[in-house]
Amino acid sequence: RCIFCKNDSSSSKSVEHILPESLGNKAHVLPPGIVCDGCNNYLARKVEKPFLEHDSIKALRFEE
Repeated sequence: RCIFCKNDSSSSKSVEHILPESLGNKAHVLPPGIVCDGCNNYLARKVEKPFLEHDSIKALRFEE
């Protein structure tokens, strides 16, 4: 079951990055089935993307 929506996520194919991959995280992930594909996509579009597009975060990413 998805930890967010509680729906069946046994057929989910995506992994959930605990910290966004766009911030350099490749190692800290939850395996497929912990988060459903729908919630994973929602979090990427509605939470991570606006955060990463904020001017101060863009500047920090550029510096790194």
